[in-house]
Amino acid sequence: MVSGILVKSCSVELLSFKNIHSAGTFLSYDHPCIGYIKKGAGKFLYKGTSYFAEAGDLIYIAKGTKYYSVWTGFPDIEFYSINYDFYSPYTFYNFRFQIIKDFPAEDLDRFYQYFGDNNLLAISSFYKMLAVLYSDMQEEKVSDSRRAVEPTIAYIENHFSEPVSITQLCRLCHCSESWLFKTFRAATGVSPIAYKHNILIQHALDMLTNTTLPIEEISSRLGFTSANYFRRVFFKITGKTPREIRKNMV
Repeated sequence: MVSGILVKSCSVELLSFKNIHSAGTFLSYDHPCIGYIKKGAGKFLYKGTSYFAEAGDLIYIAKGTKYYSVWTGFPDIEFYSINYDFYSPYTFYNFRFQIIKDFPAEDLDRFYQYFGDNNLLAISSFYKMLAVLYSDMQEEKVSDSRRAVEPTIAYIENHFSEPVSITQLCRLCHCSESWLFKTFRAATGVSPIAYKHNILIQHALDMLTNTTLPIEEISSRLGFTSANYFRRVFFKITGKTPREIRKNMV
């Protein structure tokens, strides 16, 4: 039992940016990692839903997570980035992406302070932080509503750049429109259209930060009817324009 929770490796950085920062990946993480916000705020796009975190919040990014984030500071953005892995690769696997509000910073600060200088004190603080973290988090359980609309979720994620009608989604679940909207919102927290828009903007963020494609080309590839409509949806979800993200990408 003890061997299953032994940490194989760990590291910590204090990252700083000005005004805007975009980060994340569609590549699955092969280990869990943690972000802890010291200054600024971040919006996270995960599984078609937006999550917001601010100073004092901890972001847990589970093994296998695919996400994207947009950070804002006035002017400073500062957060701990902690990477770690267990000897047993699926330890705590049922704990998935989540944000823990107002997480105590003392052990995180000590971990950063001692890391590289006194590793015994560093790992002691790290284990104390993990003990609090995993007791505060919720294991991810698939709800009945999520199972009921899973065919529509999978379809949206696999055909995000194609036109999708509500009638088409209803056929997948053999249901009425009213039932679909109610159950989909219960499962994801958003409507089917909002879910699709979030998926599209995740892909847009990926293209903006990892390619040199013009904004108009990105809009076209994602299936938007016009670049102006793409910009409106992008701004509504991220609070930034595509040009701002590209200008500040790192």
